[in-house]
Amino acid sequence: MKNKQKQIQLRDVQDVIDIIGGRWRGAILASLCDKEKRFNELKRDLGTITPRTLTKELKYLEVNKLVCREVDAGSSISVAYSLTKHGKSLEPLIGQIVVWGQKHRKIVLG
Repeated sequence: MKNKQKQIQLRDVQDVIDIIGGRWRGAILASLCDKEKRFNELKRDLGTITPRTLTKELKYLEVNKLVCREVDAGSSISVAYSLTKHGKSLEPLIGQIVVWGQKHRKIVLG
């Protein structure tokens, strides 16, 4: 029974790593924790990400119900991205990752 429970926990950890892992997904989610952003605002926040990669990652996060894409078809079409309610549930985890990352950087870089 204990082994089965451990396997479930390891699967759950792997699910989280798969969804927010990779080079850009965590950073996209962290950027959207601040506020809703348009595509170019996200691109500016992320620096060297290509438009194609940002589009691909946003679609992935949208399919996984973490990001919402809203189209405003006013005088000029604009698209804004924000965290869904489910995506906002990651904010405490992202905050903890930031704190851990800062500590880790101090340890590694001295």
